[in-house]
Amino acid sequence: MFEIGDFLREARETKGYTQIQVMKLTGINNKSLSGYENGIAQPDLDTLSSLLKLYDVSADKMLGIDTQNNKLSKDETKLLKLYSEVPNKFKSEFIDFVTISANYLKNKK
Repeated sequence: MFEIGDFLREARETKGYTQIQVMKLTGINNKSLSGYENGIAQPDLDTLSSLLKLYDVSADKMLGIDTQNNKLSKDETKLLKLYSEVPNKFKSEFIDFVTISANYLKNKK
């Protein structure tokens, strides 16, 4: 089971920080930090965000989300590139065109 406290302790230790150093860098008192790391308390989102930034760790990594499996195919990447090249005033027309084309192909027999 995922324990946020264990993750935060390991991330801090990996960066080589003591709790006192983290307190000086973030303003989070070391008693609170100790509570987070020992599973006694949970950090609020702002505090968690500060710690993840300091430790240079993504929320995806903390949550165990495998971003490698979320990669787009070459065709999907090409479509996004084409969309990014369309002037802003025509982006909605581009989306409409793609939607109509996809619906046509989906219903084609």
